[in-house]
Order: sequence, then structure tokens, then C-alpha cells
Amino acid sequence: MSPKIHVEDLASLSREIVAEIDVLPMFPDNIVYLQKLVSDPDSELSDIARQISMDPSLTAELLKLVNSASFMLQKRVDNIVEAVKMAGMKRLNLILYQYGTEVLLPKGQKSLWDHSYQAAFYAYSLARYFLKRKDILDDVYVGGILHDMGKIIFSSVHPELLEKIERFAQRREIDRDLFEDLSVGLNHSEIGALIAEKWNFPEVLTAAIRHHHEPETASSDFSSVVNTVYLANALCDIERKALVYEQVDTATLEEFNITSERQLDQIHARLKRAFDQDRAGTD
Repeated sequence: MSPKIHVEDLASLSREIVAEIDVLPMFPDNIVYLQKLVSDPDSELSDIARQISMDPSLTAELLKLVNSASFMLQKRVDNIVEAVKMAGMKRLNLILYQYGTEVLLPKGQKSLWDHSYQAAFYAYSLARYFLKRKDILDDVYVGGILHDMGKIIFSSVHPELLEKIERFAQRREIDRDLFEDLSVGLNHSEIGALIAEKWNFPEVLTAAIRHHHEPETASSDFSSVVNTVYLANALCDIERKALVYEQVDTATLEEFNITSERQLDQIHARLKRAFDQDRAGTD
């Protein structure tokens, strides 16, 4: 089987499998309702705040955000209405996608979630300090957290679902190698993106998930977000010796004005120190 046919078959199988997975939960009802409130220009902040306050975990997530260093507040905010006002509707909507996904996806894969939060921290820092793009900070942060959701789903999937997928592959006489590639998450970016579409994610988040290994295939509309999430993930891969400088996408390096391995190493070291300090402060 040629590599081209293999990749095409893998993509086709990914689409069919996502369509077949009827046990995949729908997005939480309370989050969907909140998203409708947030998207409605006639909604009152008090109504949105009241709905958020019915979920203690979501309330804690919102308050944690507005009291984080990025807001540089003079005093702590504990009022939900004020927190909603400070976050803004776009950022709040992204929080809802992040929170809803984390509720649905299993937490058992600690190493994958740890990687996701590190990639998110790197992506946010790259956009803020190197691209100096405040307009994409929230997109790249949430994109960093959710970029590997396809891998998280496949690594944590219930045995009966794996059996169903295997029977599905057998019925269609799908090559065993293809099924094994799927089961180890080789096509996790496409599966994650298809699930994101099923959950009605914004296009920019879906693009970050779909193209975080191949930024050159993304639409120019989302290139800065995709490139930032890609580079953040690449730095994590370099850190664990799964990638070398020569393999990093050239166009992405150009967007960040990175012209040498030494320069990339310096950026990586700076981000790693900041991430370690941030983790130490939250433990």
C-alpha cells in the first residue's frame, strides 16, 4: 500500500468511525445552554452569571481566570457578574468549550493532560511575548489545551468501543495496519477535529486541533493560531526528544522570526523556566 493511499484511507476511516461512535457523549446540556446565552446579544450579564453559578466547578474556573496574572487586578474578584463582565463574551465562550471538553474526556491520562497544559502555556506565551498578538491569546491557549483531544479519547476509550471499532474495520475489510495506526493515535489530529466539529466547536479551535502537526495545510484565516499551537507542541516534543530543529516547519519559524537552532533553544529555555515557576506556584 502506497503512503498516499494509506493516508487517504486513514482519513476516510477516521470520518466513518467518528460517525459510527454513538456512545460518544453530546456536549453537556448546561454548557450548550450557556453558549446560547453568551451568543445572544439580548442576554443580561446577571442571567449568564446565575447560570454559571449553578456549576461550582465552572464558577471556580471563571474566577481562577479573572484573578490570574494576565488580568493584573488590584484586588481579587469574587463576584460572578463582575467576572463575566471582565472575561468578555468571546473569552467566556472559549472557556465553555474548554470546560465542557474536560468534563467529557477522561482524566485518567495524566501525562497527556500535563502535556496539553504545557503546550497551552507555551502557546499563550509565544503569542503574547513573541508575536505580540493579544487578539489570539485566548484562541491559542484553549487550542493548546484541546489539541490532543483525539489522542486522549483513543488512549482512554472504553474496551467495548475499541471492540466496536475493530468489528467495524473487519466488516469493511480494512487493512489491519490501518486499524492499528488509529488505535495508537496516529491520526489523532483528524479524529480530534472531527469530534470538535460534532461538538460544534468554533472553526479556529477545530483548525488548531486538525493542523497541529501540519500547519502548512491550514487555511490562511487561522494560520497564526495554528502556527502558534504547532510551535508550542513542537517545543514540547523537542523537550522529550521526539523532534529535532531540522524537522520544525520552516514557515512557522519564519513567522516567529526564528533563524537558528540556538535562537529556538533560547526561547524554549525561557518558556520552560516560566512554566516550571508557574507550576511551582500552583502546587
